[in-house]
This record gives sequence, structure tokens and C-alpha cells, in this order.
Amino acid sequence: MAFSGNATGLDSSVSQVANMDLTSLYEANPYAVVAAVGATAAILPLSTMLLGRTSKPPPPFLTQQWQSLPLVSSQQESHNVQRLTFALLHKQQLLGLPAGQCIKVKATTAKGAELVQAFNPISTDDTPGEVVLLVKAYPEGHPQHDMAKALSSMRKGDKIEIKGPFGSFKYQPGRYKAIGLLAGGMGVTPMINLSHVILKNPNDKVKLRLMFAANSVDDLVLKQHLDSLAAGYYGKFKSFYVVNEAPEEGHHLSLGLLDKEMVAKYLNTPPSDDVLIVLCGPPAFRADMDSVLSKLGYTNVVVIDDM
Repeated sequence: MAFSGNATGLDSSVSQVANMDLTSLYEANPYAVVAAVGATAAILPLSTMLLGRTSKPPPPFLTQQWQSLPLVSSQQESHNVQRLTFALLHKQQLLGLPAGQCIKVKATTAKGAELVQAFNPISTDDTPGEVVLLVKAYPEGHPQHDMAKALSSMRKGDKIEIKGPFGSFKYQPGRYKAIGLLAGGMGVTPMINLSHVILKNPNDKVKLRLMFAANSVDDLVLKQHLDSLAAGYYGKFKSFYVVNEAPEEGHHLSLGLLDKEMVAKYLNTPPSDDVLIVLCGPPAFRADMDSVLSKLGYTNVVVIDDM
């Protein structure tokens, strides 16, 4: 039997031994069976060792240098939000984005102008090999209109560039007993990644309370996903929804603006050093919540400002 010095040759040799009719071989020459089995035992560990060298997971994708990613799919998430999925270099590669931090995205308009904006991907390390962004359509004149238009008009194979991570917030597992997540509109996106990181850690006993405010039921993006988290992590994660426009019958939502009474009721935990509030949303929402939290006495507040 010829021995090859590469992994392909080793696999071929092992395959040849495995396919032998050992019974017939033994009847013809018993010593040949012993030799064949011994060769297999010697080849398999070496083959496994050599093949294992190529199975080492690639390093996380993110660096502080711009890197391009192709669009692989585009789906309508809601009436005015698109879900864009971009492929990393390798299927098993992780993005490498710490919980609560963001990336910068560079895209090009139809006229060739470059735009840069911060985004919080909703993909997590549970789905390696991809980056998923939610892109909301904004009216003409809105600061994010041009970027949203450039991204939403992309076709499969078109590329963006990203780099990161960015942000001063660094979550410390086990540091808090309760965390209030206050999200306004698309400010819910950083809460997705943060929640996943916390919930999948069985040693982190913190309780998460998400308060999600939006204009209407249709604007509560990822509500079904959030409800599934609440069901799967009963007691550890709870979600509450507040909308400005009256919902249809059958929706158990609060109507109006997220106010002091609602925050106190839903959070249900008095201010203390081990209670953290994470806030993200449009400027008007952040200003309202700053006032509410100040009146309630919460001072341990982190603002994720990428809107």
C-alpha cells in the first residue's frame, strides 16, 4: 500500500483499508489482516491530526480597518424596514462585536457619494458567517434618509464596507441584578444582541426588562422574536410594548408615551448600584427618558447613541 505525505493521500489509504474484504483476506493470509488493521490504526490518528490543522476557526472579522462584505439576501421585515444579510469571509467566522457596541457602515449612493453611519447588527455569534442589519426607510430630509436609500436599493452581490467595534459600553456579566432596556423605535436593535449575550450565559442571573416604544403595532420590529425570548427565558426576560396609535383588538399593549408610571411599573426594581438602565432611540425619546429616569432616581444609565 502506497503512503502519501498529504491529507488526501492519507484519506485514500484509509479508505482502501476500510473497503477491504477482511474475511477473504484472512483466509488467504491471516498476517495480512493484522498488518492492514495496524496500518489503519497508525494512519487514522495522523490523518486526523493533519486534517485538524485546517479546521481551526478563523479570527473574528471586525478590525479598525474598512473591509467589504457582499449582500446575500434582502427581505422586508415590516412595512418600512428591510432586513439585509451580508456574508463574512468564512461560514464559521464570528463578527466579533461586543454586546452593546456598534459598527460603522460605509455605503455608496447612486451618484457615487460615500456615506458612513453607525449600526447595531441584530445578528449574534449564534449565527456565524453573516451580518444582519435592519434598515428603516426615512422621509426626504431626515439625517438617515440617504443611507437608508443607498442600502435598501442594493442588489445581491453589491458590497458595503464595515469596521469596528465602537462604543464605550462594556457589559460585565454578574455585575447587575436587573437591567432595564428602554428602546424607542429602531433603538431596539442594540437590545437584541445584548439580550442574547446575557440570556445564553447560565451563570448570569440578571433579570432583563425591555420597554419598547413605537408609533404603531407595525413599527414594533422583531416583536415576535422578542416574545419568543420572553417565552423561552420566562422570568429572566420580559418585554413590554407601548404605542402611540391605538392598536387593533387582540393586542395587549399600552397606549400613549412611555412615562414615569410605566417605567416604574414595568421595571419594578428601585434604583441601586446593581440596577442598570440601557437607553437607545431617537433624540426626542432619549430626552423624554432622561427626564423620566431622573424623576425616578435612576442614575446608573448607559446611552447607546447611534441613532
